Amino acid sequence: MLLHWLFVNALIILSCSGIECLNVKIINGSLNEIFTQDLTLDKDIEYLIQFDSIETKTPLRVLAYSEDAHVSSPILIVVKQKKEVVSWQLPMVVDGNDGSTEFKDTAKTLCYDMTMDNRTLSEAISGISHYNSEFMLEDSPIISISTSSVKNVSVNVTVMPESTFYILPDEVYNTTVTSSTPRVYFYDFPDNATTTDNTKTVILEVNSPDNICMTISIQNASCPVYDLNHNIRFEGYFETITTKGGITITKSHFPNGFFLVFVPKPDDYDCTMVLSTSNTERRKEITFKITPSIARTDYINAIILTLFCMFVFYFVFGICFFLCSSRAYVPRSMEYMSERCIEENPSTSRTANDNASVNEDYGSNEDASSAREVIFNKPEVFLCDLARKDFRILKKKSYFYLWHVLTVAVFYGLPVVQLVITYQKVLNDTGNQDLCYYNFLCAHPLGFFSDFNHILSNVGYLLLGLLYICIIYRRQLWHKDLQFDQEYGIPQHYGLFYALGVALMMEGVLSGSYHICPNHSNFQFDTSFMYVMAVLCMVKIYQNRHPDINATAYSTFGVLAVAIILGMWGIMAGDLYFWIFFTIFHILTGIYLTAQIYFMGCCKLDQWLFWKIIRHVFYDFWFSPRENIKPKYKGRFFLLLIGNLCNWMLAIFGILHHDTDFALHLLAIFMMNTLLYFIFYIVMKLCHKERINLLAVLFLLISLACAGAAMYCFLNKSISWAESPAESRRYNQDCLFMRFYDYHDVWHFLSAVGMFFIFMVVLLLDDDLSHTHRTRIHVF
Repeated sequence: MLLHWLFVNALIILSCSGIECLNVKIINGSLNEIFTQDLTLDKDIEYLIQFDSIETKTPLRVLAYSEDAHVSSPILIVVKQKKEVVSWQLPMVVDGNDGSTEFKDTAKTLCYDMTMDNRTLSEAISGISHYNSEFMLEDSPIISISTSSVKNVSVNVTVMPESTFYILPDEVYNTTVTSSTPRVYFYDFPDNATTTDNTKTVILEVNSPDNICMTISIQNASCPVYDLNHNIRFEGYFETITTKGGITITKSHFPNGFFLVFVPKPDDYDCTMVLSTSNTERRKEITFKITPSIARTDYINAIILTLFCMFVFYFVFGICFFLCSSRAYVPRSMEYMSERCIEENPSTSRTANDNASVNEDYGSNEDASSAREVIFNKPEVFLCDLARKDFRILKKKSYFYLWHVLTVAVFYGLPVVQLVITYQKVLNDTGNQDLCYYNFLCAHPLGFFSDFNHILSNVGYLLLGLLYICIIYRRQLWHKDLQFDQEYGIPQHYGLFYALGVALMMEGVLSGSYHICPNHSNFQFDTSFMYVMAVLCMVKIYQNRHPDINATAYSTFGVLAVAIILGMWGIMAGDLYFWIFFTIFHILTGIYLTAQIYFMGCCKLDQWLFWKIIRHVFYDFWFSPRENIKPKYKGRFFLLLIGNLCNWMLAIFGILHHDTDFALHLLAIFMMNTLLYFIFYIVMKLCHKERINLLAVLFLLISLACAGAAMYCFLNKSISWAESPAESRRYNQDCLFMRFYDYHDVWHFLSAVGMFFIFMVVLLLDDDLSHTHRTRIHVF
């Protein structure tokens, strides 16, 4: 008590200024007592509420309320403790994005520095659990109340023990908070969670029935506690939530435990990015719990099982595929030697091809260009009509795709990795959990990374891409004669296959990079090489029947560059005008590609294309409507019509729902058209009585099964980068497998397997034609 007396007298002395000195009235307070006092500047009185030694199991909470206080002359409340001084005013003014909000009632939990206490927390918790010991506050608070108001104002002050302060694992807690009455809780890690065990973590899960925006803060267990909207981001981790949220916390970052702070915001702008009217009755109900996460052994088991499954896949698939593939290649039969193509197209002769210069411009095809009308007017077009170039030219042209993919991978991938690592470093340094859109209920940190499991699950793309490259190399050695034979089978362009394998590996690299810190501005990293794989698949399938007029690597990657630009534009500024422009561009591009496929490359895009169309319409259809109204290639016409209808439906959906996710819309266009062209190719094969390799059929069924399961996992999304961070957390969900992987991780594994097998189907699709002369292989 001597210390209290000295402190109060010193406060009285310091309160005097010049000739004026406020009268200080000392009141002995007790817990849970409502102190009511009328205040006015005329009385020149400052009220000090002091307490004797307080015996309580939890820290104290100070409640203050005044209906009369005005912001122009507020009531000032100062709480003095041994280790800190806390002050605030009534009414409390909280600044929001749409103005300021005044609160007539306030509540503060007085900080108790857990790191400076002489007793251990286990003793305190023991007191809570068994009620056999008391928690004594030797530094009892002194509360000072004053005002500058010239009118009488009434204030109510109550000091009470915090009803719930210490949080135990696996228990559910409920509370209600406002911007002026935040809540603070304390959690300490178990003793067996040593500081060297970085994988010893806990997961905080928060749920709320309302959409009021709120900030959660995880702070070190030391004073002061930052529990106001303007300072809650000063310490530790913080994030915004609406109805659901979570955060993973490790003892390595909070060795002495942590304070858990809930502070609602005066408006919802930070959660919805939409201005809303402030409401002083914004009371948010919260349900939360803290559960232990996984230990180091769980990490090790998940990593070992993942790599073991990939090893088993390598072993089983390698044996099955290499045994089923004929190692002793059967020589082609030379019995059938048709003169049809040789007579009609002398340039296809072996001599002419052997004399061709390999230094010719690989992006042009003069022979095919000069014979466009001949090909167009033929009732049936065969592969020999569109496979005239020397194999060395086509081989070098094919490998251009590989060099382009490798170049893009280096110059695109390295800045991506650098950027996302910088994002992760900023998150670690600032504690701002809104930077990255994690599934916080299943995000397991490891070392530098906050979400290691979503990075690890991309290993399937890397390993299966490498396996595909090995298969292509082995197949190239087995069937080496296919590369030089210009009379039988489909021309073998292995450069495109290698490019597909590299693209699959780069999808793993970029997807893993994206998941280091997934957010609104870097989602295109996750999809860029999906565009590449989709386009390369279409180019490879088209090359099978159109080797001489296939798109060059330059034009192909030019199209991909346009797609990346459109994706960036749509993400950054995807308004209605952009969607209108993109829809027109989408439809026109579809019409042009349809014409290219239907006329087998005879439709050349130049300045005369428009006049050619006008001439064809007015002359051919005008003078011979009955002959020209019927499609020349009926099967091709109806399949392409179905494809165009699908694209038009997707375009209409996009323009009607232009506020949707443009990046996924663009990806859907690429994937849908790849699938449609793949189906078109298979149907045309069957229509021309070609058979499909049994192994290819098996791989196709496996890829379809993986695609269906992967799509189910993809639709069960755990984040949504297109929304705000708080809205994205509504999709957070618990782990699905081994307490380590969620639905999106399973999507990574299944999509990697599905793409690998679809690439295998592309590789084996025309193996039935390896002994068929090119004069009998139809072009479609």
